[in-house]
Amino acid sequence: MDGQQRTTTLMLLLKAMHAKLLRENNGKMQRLLDNIASCLWEIDGVTGEPNPTKPHLISHAISGDKHQILQNILEKGLDQDEEQDSSNYEKNYRYFCARLDEFTAEHPTTFHNLCLCVLHSCIVLSVECGGSASEDDRLEYALRVFNTLNTRGLPLNDTDIFKSVIFSSRSGQEREAFIEQWQELEQECEIDYLFRLCMHVLRARNGEKSREIGLRPFFYSKHRNLLKDGSIMQEIATMREYWYSSKVHSKRSHRAHQFYDVLWTLESGYWQFLDGAYFAYCQQKGKDYFEGLEEVLMRTCAHFLVYTISRHSGQIKDLVYNAYTSLYKTGSIDFKAESQEILQSVVTTQRSEYTFRTFFEAAQTKRLTKALLALNMYLKYPEQDTEVCDKPEIEHIFPKKWQTNYVKLDKKEANALVESIGNKILLEKPLNIKASNGYFDAKKPKYAKSKFLEAQDLAKLPQSDWLPNDIKARTEEIYQRLYAFFKEYAV
Repeated sequence: MDGQQRTTTLMLLLKAMHAKLLRENNGKMQRLLDNIASCLWEIDGVTGEPNPTKPHLISHAISGDKHQILQNILEKGLDQDEEQDSSNYEKNYRYFCARLDEFTAEHPTTFHNLCLCVLHSCIVLSVECGGSASEDDRLEYALRVFNTLNTRGLPLNDTDIFKSVIFSSRSGQEREAFIEQWQELEQECEIDYLFRLCMHVLRARNGEKSREIGLRPFFYSKHRNLLKDGSIMQEIATMREYWYSSKVHSKRSHRAHQFYDVLWTLESGYWQFLDGAYFAYCQQKGKDYFEGLEEVLMRTCAHFLVYTISRHSGQIKDLVYNAYTSLYKTGSIDFKAESQEILQSVVTTQRSEYTFRTFFEAAQTKRLTKALLALNMYLKYPEQDTEVCDKPEIEHIFPKKWQTNYVKLDKKEANALVESIGNKILLEKPLNIKASNGYFDAKKPKYAKSKFLEAQDLAKLPQSDWLPNDIKARTEEIYQRLYAFFKEYAV
């Protein structure tokens, strides 16, 4: 269940101590050598001689070649140059040898006391849950014991538990192949996230629309059979292809990448679980994932934004659950959303009435503003490149700070205009810094250097000033464009 790394590290330290004592043995430290040897290897009952070919430590959680490296170190140490080291076992063993040499140089008469301290103070306590209980119950007991004793340490990772269940259900060459597969996943992927994607695929397939639960209760308690029979690894492979494959990424259309760009900007990342379930569904049914992808992304964008703007973002998860379960049940995506009603409704409170336009104009959060600006830009300029820069900044065309003799505005009215969406564009950070609080005519040369087409078009305007009427006109233009998009795709 746990302790492999610490136990292995302790054995490497003991082996380094034994090797050093063996080199410097003057006949007075044989008892110390024997005590360390008994920790490392089996001892012949007749001769009392250690058998280095039979170490106490045998790891079942590493691949064959790495296991052989560890066994070679425990048997005979290292007889190679440092440049030939290929594993952390060799590097760590060499580290211990170097530190022990340093300690001896500084404290030449107390090295044997250090060895005794390690022998007397380090206790390896094996806690095994056995008895007549089933293997599943014993694993459950082991987890309970670990969590009880581990109150001050890092919690056991969910995927470590899944790995243990999958590994224990395999044998021989299957175990070795699984370890290699798992190590490759650890190096290249975020395994926890792949399991979460798989969880939503399984929820979609099984028609589960209830609240999402943690990975451990979902896989370990509800779907442990997928771990024990190893079929979960096929699901993981599918999600790995979806999330990490450069081939899949490159086959997505330019338009699809634009809508991904908008979705990435939003607070909720639940669109990823719908997209992942859609990918898995197409794989399972032999359908072309890329053919309908643009429409799926546009509908997802529309619903997510309508619900976020109207302050119903807490219901977005339910939209995703409805969408992916309906996909597996009927073959088509049904968000069961009320987006069209939201677009036309009037919310009445004691103080005032709120329409969708009211909520739209009040949308001030940075992430939502960026998403709306990006969507407007891609709708207006379908040829706009994505990934222009890592993190585009929000540029205020009419500056936040202005001289009162430049334009006469009431402060409250001015702040509303300055922060309205019609006064904002996306701009690369270096250009945004250079544009700063300059006026429109001074900003235009900076806009002209931008890779954002909207900024380039602003730079081409003949006017020298950007005034309140310009802001109001652009706000109206953006609202009408986005509203038309929501009406068409929030279905």
